[in-house]
Amino acid sequence: MPTVVLDPGHGGYDPGAVGQKGTREKDITLAVALKAGAYLQQAEVKVAYTRIGDQVPRPGDPSRDLAARCDIANKVRADLFVSIHCNSATNQSARGTETYSFRDTGEGRRAAALIHAELVQALKLPDRGLKTANFYVLRHTTAPAVLVELAFISNPDEEKLLADPAFQNRAAKAIAAGVAAYFGLKLKEQVPRKLKEQVPRLVIDGMTVNDVPFRVIDGVTWVPLRPYTERLGFKVAWDEETRTINVITGR
Repeated sequence: MPTVVLDPGHGGYDPGAVGQKGTREKDITLAVALKAGAYLQQAEVKVAYTRIGDQVPRPGDPSRDLAARCDIANKVRADLFVSIHCNSATNQSARGTETYSFRDTGEGRRAAALIHAELVQALKLPDRGLKTANFYVLRHTTAPAVLVELAFISNPDEEKLLADPAFQNRAAKAIAAGVAAYFGLKLKEQVPRKLKEQVPRLVIDGMTVNDVPFRVIDGVTWVPLRPYTERLGFKVAWDEETRTINVITGR
């Protein structure tokens, strides 16, 4: 069974690029990575992640975060590493999908070509092509490595798409299809059951909340208290002496 490591770009202290409407790259990349992982598990691919919530591998040491992501892939002896990102540019008219490998030959390039073809077909955005780059995560993973730029979060139209769960799902399935093709496998057509388990949604007063991290442990969805209560307008205070969590509603 092949092993792929999915790397949702940014996270924690680093929101990544932020769109005009406040859409954060780190939220989009996490949602897409978890969905892609669910599809791949249906195809009998072993999946590991560099993060599964809004925490980065080395939260106390930003300079080591990228190295920690590569270390995760190298320690599990990944057969493929895929880093997921949203593009950004000062020119708001910039649009489209592009995919990177470290070199323009070899297994990384072959994987990038397969994933890119699936993304272009599924997302139907301008094809910006296959490219090479000296990105840290492409250079320091032992496995063949790919970095995808789904769309431009700096473009108002593409920001709207990136925030759409249906678009995220298309991107995730395309990435998974490209990875499966790389290993000579095929995805199952049905939406994987685990998709619902891995990517829950929190809705408050009819509005989806994108900035509350989730964890799914043994089939139970856990939501951290502080971001949830603060989203409701409450305050949370920790009393170290009595080891008490105080939720202040202001009522």
